[in-house]
Amino acid sequence: MKDPEITARKLGIAAVCLLGSTFVPYVQAIVGPLMMLPMIQELGWTRTQYAFGTTFLFISGAITVLAFGRMADRFGSRAILLLGSIGGGITMLALSRQGPQLWQLYFSFALLGAFGSSGLGYTKIIGSLFSRHRGKALAIFGAESTLALAGLPLLTNALNMHLGWRGTYVVYALVMFALTPVLFLVIRGPGLSEPLHARSVAPASSTVPLPVMEGLTPAQIRRDRAFWLIVFTGVLGSGLNAGLTAHIIAAITDKGFSQSTAAGVLSTATFIGLVGTLAVGFAMDHFRTAKVMSIFAVFMAVGAIVFGLASASVGGLSLLVVGLGIHRIGFHAMMPGTAYLQTRFVGMRFFGEAFAMQVVVLAVAMGFTPPLFGMIYDRTGSYDVMYWMVAGGALMGALVYPMLGAYRYKAGSR
Repeated sequence: MKDPEITARKLGIAAVCLLGSTFVPYVQAIVGPLMMLPMIQELGWTRTQYAFGTTFLFISGAITVLAFGRMADRFGSRAILLLGSIGGGITMLALSRQGPQLWQLYFSFALLGAFGSSGLGYTKIIGSLFSRHRGKALAIFGAESTLALAGLPLLTNALNMHLGWRGTYVVYALVMFALTPVLFLVIRGPGLSEPLHARSVAPASSTVPLPVMEGLTPAQIRRDRAFWLIVFTGVLGSGLNAGLTAHIIAAITDKGFSQSTAAGVLSTATFIGLVGTLAVGFAMDHFRTAKVMSIFAVFMAVGAIVFGLASASVGGLSLLVVGLGIHRIGFHAMMPGTAYLQTRFVGMRFFGEAFAMQVVVLAVAMGFTPPLFGMIYDRTGSYDVMYWMVAGGALMGALVYPMLGAYRYKAGSR
C-alpha cells in the first residue's frame, strides 16, 4: 500500500524545511547586496573587490555540492543540513569580526558557500515527500524562498540601521544555531535521516512490494541531453541574474534613490515575483510540458529591460517597481521550474546527485557574473550592459525549453 500523498507528518517536515531553507543555504547571497555599501565604505574596498567575495561563495559551493549530493542520496539529508546550519552560524560570527583584509572576506564567503551547498537537501526532501503534487509542492517551497528574498532585505536593512552590519551578522548566526535542534528532531525517516534507497527494495518477509525509485543513474545523467539543456537554461537565467542581484541595491541607488528605498523596491518586487513562483508549479502540473517555462523567461527579459530604463527622472519609483516586479515573476519561476524539470527528466532515484551537478555549473556562472558586472560598471560607470546581458540570456533560454520534448517520468512516478 502506498503512503498517502499528503499527511500531517509530511506537512510538518515540509514546514521545517521551509524554515531552514530561509536562513541556511546561501543566505549571504540574499543579504550581501545590503552589506556591500556599508562594508566598502567602512573598510575601503571597491565594488568589484567586494563582488569577488560572491565568486568565492559560489565556487566553493560548486566544489562541495557534489559531495553533499552523494551524501544525501546515500545517508539521508539530515546530516548535511545540520552541518550547514552549525557551520554557517560559526562563519557568520567570523564575518561580524571582519577587518580590512580581503583574504579574510573571501575565506569567510568560501566557507558560507561550502556550508550553503548543504541546502540541496531541502529540495531533495520536498521532491521525495510528494509525487502527484510535486510541482505544487516545489512551487510552495519556492514561494517560501521568494518570501525570504522579499523579507530578508527589509530585515537586513533594519538590522543594519539599528545594530550595524556587524551586529546583523551576529543575529543571523544566532538564528542558524537555533535552527539546529529543530532540524535534528524533525528531519527523520527514509531519505531524511537514513538512505532513501532503503525503501527501493522490499524486505524478504514483506508480501507488499514497496515503491521503486525511478530515475537515471549518475553515469546516465552525465550523458543525458535533456539534463544538460535544463542546466544551460539555468545558466542563462539564474547564472546571469546572480550578477544582477549582487549589484541590485547599488544599481537602484545609482538611479537616484536611497538605500532604504532600494531595499523596499527589492522587497516589493520580490513579493510580486511570488506570482511566478506559485504559477510555475501549478502550470507544470497542469500542462505537463517544459514549454511553459518559455513564458516565464520572456517575463524576465522584458522586466530587465524596463528596470534598466527606469530611474528617478524616467518613470520614477512606479516604473522601477513595475520593471523589477515583472522581472522577478520570471526569475522566481526559474529555480522551482528547473528543479521540477529535473525530477521529470532524470527522475528521483539519484536526484540529489543530479541536482548537485546542476548546482556546480550554476555556481560557476553565479560566481563570475557579480565581479564581471562590477568590472563593467568600473569601466563604463553604468550598469546598462548588465541589463541587456540579462535580457538576452533570458530570451535565449526561452528558445531552449521547447527542445526538451515530453517528460521521461510522468506525474505519479516516484
